[in-house]
Amino acid sequence: MTTERETPDVQDAGERAALEHFVVDNDDLLVLESLIGRFNIFDALKIARAEIRHSNFLAFLLDPAESHGQGTLFLKAILMDLLKAAPLELRPLSPIELDGTDLRGATVETGWKNTDLLITCQEPPFVVCIENKIDSQEHSNQLVRYKASVREHYPRLPPLFVYLTPDADDPSDSEWVPYSYTNIHGVLTRVLKTYRKSIGEDVQLFLDHYLNLIGTRFMNNPEIDALCQRIYQTHRQALDLIIERGKPASGVLAEATKVLQGDTRWHVFTQSNKYIRFVPKAWLGWLPPLGLERDNPRSWIVLRLYLQESMLDFCVQVRPMNDRVKRQEVVQLLLAELPKLGFKQSRGGKGEGDVTRVTGAELIVKRSEDEEPEPDTVRAAVEKKLDEVHHKLETVPALLKPLLNLSDAAG
Repeated sequence: MTTERETPDVQDAGERAALEHFVVDNDDLLVLESLIGRFNIFDALKIARAEIRHSNFLAFLLDPAESHGQGTLFLKAILMDLLKAAPLELRPLSPIELDGTDLRGATVETGWKNTDLLITCQEPPFVVCIENKIDSQEHSNQLVRYKASVREHYPRLPPLFVYLTPDADDPSDSEWVPYSYTNIHGVLTRVLKTYRKSIGEDVQLFLDHYLNLIGTRFMNNPEIDALCQRIYQTHRQALDLIIERGKPASGVLAEATKVLQGDTRWHVFTQSNKYIRFVPKAWLGWLPPLGLERDNPRSWIVLRLYLQESMLDFCVQVRPMNDRVKRQEVVQLLLAELPKLGFKQSRGGKGEGDVTRVTGAELIVKRSEDEEPEPDTVRAAVEKKLDEVHHKLETVPALLKPLLNLSDAAG
């Protein structure tokens, strides 16, 4: 973001120097890569921190009927550790009682009544509900609602409620037992070490990858922590820049980009993992180069698709211009006139540094924290919004040209 004292050229040069320093003078990064850089199938599939995918993999391991061929081995090991971690008054049975059973009628499912994992067993009778949180937090009174659903549908099965997080965070409901991925790692490591000869090589491979993932991403590791802190302190500017601009776009934004690129009515100025800035292609014939962005001086007014945590939205922005007085006149004109054209009214023009949102944010598509919407759904929603917007924008050039002292011949 530019300021009055820092031109885009100066800012670009500083950012480039920071990136070069990060790449060239970074022995610590080489050490860190040697510790965590091994190939991991969960990284390759881009599901390393997807809660629903972790729940699915845990369900695969815990389900006695699954194709891992180990029956109740993983299920009993995890249940024993869970019961050991639970206070006496919250246990549906003791670890000793569990140890001598065959877990007859045990089932494991995901997504029951929106719960992450539900384990039921007929002999001995119990039900275990696991809420899995990795990067998200509790919301909408989840734990109370899930607890009530379990008790309503399984009134004869003694319950155990488990709150699974990377660090065994305290749940908001005292009847839920905190449990960590460190516990999961310890149990599965012991099982793999003890039963390696009887576990198939394909299952061993997936377990090794999963344990490596948990060990490097979800557990405390003093060596890795010290390296990360040292690298960040030395290369903070470069890392902040990489986080802001380098992360690949999500499926939602990628689909929106495809729609824009395939529609000849639009010209894309810039895009990142969070946004796309664009204008009607016809505007390029009249937009004067009044902006401060060196590569796109006509991008002082843009349409923006922006990806937030749970939604993709649309707005119109006025960005930095070389004439601050003229810019303020443009902002005030658009704030007054765009609502008349059918755009959502901005709440006074929300400023983001030298950027002003002159229309309110309009929702295009929602997404959940774990799963992207279907590509067809995203494309249809974006196409619909673009059609609406293109029609509304037809009179905008006539509004701006007189203010910018442009004749009709300019476009």
